[in-house]
Amino acid sequence: MGNQLQDMPKAPWRMHTLFLVECRDYFDWQTVGLMLSLRKSGQRGSVTRLLSCTDRDMRVYKGRDLAPTLDVPSLSKHPVTGDWYPAINKPAGVVHWLNHSDDAKNVDWVVILDADMIMRRPITPWDVGAEKGKHVSASYGYLVGCDNELAKIHTSHPELCDKVGGFIVIHIDDLRAMAPLWLSKTEEVRADKDHWATKYTGDIYSSGWISEMYGYSFGAAEVGLRHKINDHLMIYPGYIPAPGKEPSVLHYGLRFNVSSWNFDKAEHLNNGIVHQCNKLFPPPPYPQQVETMTKKEGVHRAFLLSIECMNTLNEGLVLHHAQRDGMHLHSLHSLLIRFALVCAPDSKPLLHARPMSSSQLSLTLTA
Repeated sequence: MGNQLQDMPKAPWRMHTLFLVECRDYFDWQTVGLMLSLRKSGQRGSVTRLLSCTDRDMRVYKGRDLAPTLDVPSLSKHPVTGDWYPAINKPAGVVHWLNHSDDAKNVDWVVILDADMIMRRPITPWDVGAEKGKHVSASYGYLVGCDNELAKIHTSHPELCDKVGGFIVIHIDDLRAMAPLWLSKTEEVRADKDHWATKYTGDIYSSGWISEMYGYSFGAAEVGLRHKINDHLMIYPGYIPAPGKEPSVLHYGLRFNVSSWNFDKAEHLNNGIVHQCNKLFPPPPYPQQVETMTKKEGVHRAFLLSIECMNTLNEGLVLHHAQRDGMHLHSLHSLLIRFALVCAPDSKPLLHARPMSSSQLSLTLTA
């Protein structure tokens, strides 16, 4: 796949989408799903996968062809402290992209996603109301450290600390100002073990794992950036969306289920499914079956979104295997019938699957 998604309007609306991964099977299957969803959603601009790997891992890594990629140094093991904290690679990777990518010199807006996301609709600054100095993100209410002494310790502007996370829509100038502090504040919070307790961080494990999230909020506060918090753009599969709201992003960071079927990304940490010919995840129920599972409209909608998330992951795998392993077109056609979740013009999923023609499949494979 090329790095260009959809044509962009003229400046000042040049966009770029970033997400960070490591050289692990766990991130490869996520990459396949995210990349397919970015193209299907009509996301604007270009995309870069920030690939954080050690030299040793890079030598044996098999997934370089999965997405347009910029290699970034791995800080999973901190070069000074020796602390093992892979989440620090997210701000470190963004800083590296800003300093070493030509794309960063020719862009106005940046959308930062996590790899474990499925894009359903495009996210653009003009649609979500992002402004220079006010970027858009989702509410993460458990970041209680914004309201207690944790913020007072780690930022000189605790009153500006916003409890946000998930996705970010930010102007490139703001990102340049904030990203180095995102990294340094992550290091600070990670080193502050005296304040890892749940009462300070909201982290039920008191492990310091969400230090990177605080690094982001504290870094933004330090340079005076605020957020427009959007509670409807992103949803976890299994959650019930607000009436009349269509989420743009499915973030499958938590276990979700459709009746007795379930999926948990944590159960696939070492799943080499991307590199095993024709392997797919266990499929969810058919959309038609949801009618017999619940009469509650909200639960019904949540089940359909969960099915859509899983079907998109499997559809990405089907197309990936076809491209890499030469799956016969007719076999591909029959598999995609299983994973097609057709949407009506108002973006509400219909309860049937529509097979694609062989010509449509050929276009999909070559897109």
